[in-house]
Amino acid sequence: VSKQWTRVRTLGRGASGAEVFLAADDVSGELFAVKSASAACASALKREEGLMAGLRSPRVVSCIGGRGARDGSYQLFLEFAPGGSLADRVASNGGLDERAVRGYAADVAAGLAYLHATGMVHGDVKARNVVIGADGRAKLADFGCAREARGPIIGGTPAFMAPEVARGEEQGPAADVWALGCMVVEMATGRAPWIGMDGDALAALHRIGYTEAVPEVPQWLSAEAKDFLRGCLVRQASERRTAAQLLEHPFLASAVIVDAKPQAVESKSKWVSPKSTLDAAFWESESDTDDAEHESTAERRMRALACPASALPDWDSDEGWIDVFSSPEAAPVAHPASSADRRCPLAAHSPTCRALALLGRVSTRTAHTMLRDACF
Repeated sequence: VSKQWTRVRTLGRGASGAEVFLAADDVSGELFAVKSASAACASALKREEGLMAGLRSPRVVSCIGGRGARDGSYQLFLEFAPGGSLADRVASNGGLDERAVRGYAADVAAGLAYLHATGMVHGDVKARNVVIGADGRAKLADFGCAREARGPIIGGTPAFMAPEVARGEEQGPAADVWALGCMVVEMATGRAPWIGMDGDALAALHRIGYTEAVPEVPQWLSAEAKDFLRGCLVRQASERRTAAQLLEHPFLASAVIVDAKPQAVESKSKWVSPKSTLDAAFWESESDTDDAEHESTAERRMRALACPASALPDWDSDEGWIDVFSSPEAAPVAHPASSADRRCPLAAHSPTCRALALLGRVSTRTAHTMLRDACF
């Protein structure tokens, strides 16, 4: 990327303050995406750049580089995918036919097999974090939750979390495979992989982590597709198939390119890069920079998360998505917990409440109190 480039238009914004926009190189005319964050979140972008810098795969969005500004803000330069996100394609069609599901799943599985071979975990596989390139093929994007396979848990999207991640135990390559299975269900149905949750993230995490439930497989799928999902959606991580093994499965082995022409650039191609996303129906758009609002809105936000929502996830709207972190190290801004918070027995067993504490800018103990009062 040359030093001279022109901003074209906004592609998406995250509630953490990060923004993604389309830019054009003034010299070559090449289009690329710029992910920009303020000084408070700059370290997260630098970390993401460090993880992506060595990746070279046609099934993974390329990182072109990064650049800091005098005010401490940071910009990450990324390959632009003109076809937009896979989630937009799923939403606009109300779900995809099996041929399309097969093709995109094969591309994502290939991307995961590559990542896992390098010792990396994506950590947030879902249609929203998959983009369509100029050739109509799918690419893994948004490495905000990516990490080395043996590193600490970073986070993810609750509805796509594997049981071991929901319990806060581990987040290895097998967790990406579980999420791939959830994404196949998402593509086939046009909705979130779990039904009957009514947007209740706490109930979802409990059901995923501590029951024997698995996402419901659409009955209209072929026997091959159902067998493929059985290999992904195994509750015991050690018994799941690997991404490399899944590439040999008959469901993916016969995959073909589903669409050689991506959607126009002017279509709904929003990029949103949250650390983790919860049901958009819960949230109104709020400014992360308005410190005066944090104290007054923290309890309302906690209660909104604890109580069931009446609507299913709104896949068309990213405006109310929020950042949730399962470990303090992943958060750009957070108040350190007191010793009393660290001794809280619920805090020791509930990454959800730790995340809520960071979200509300309150102590973990206060978060537990808010959740208890809201639910009981």
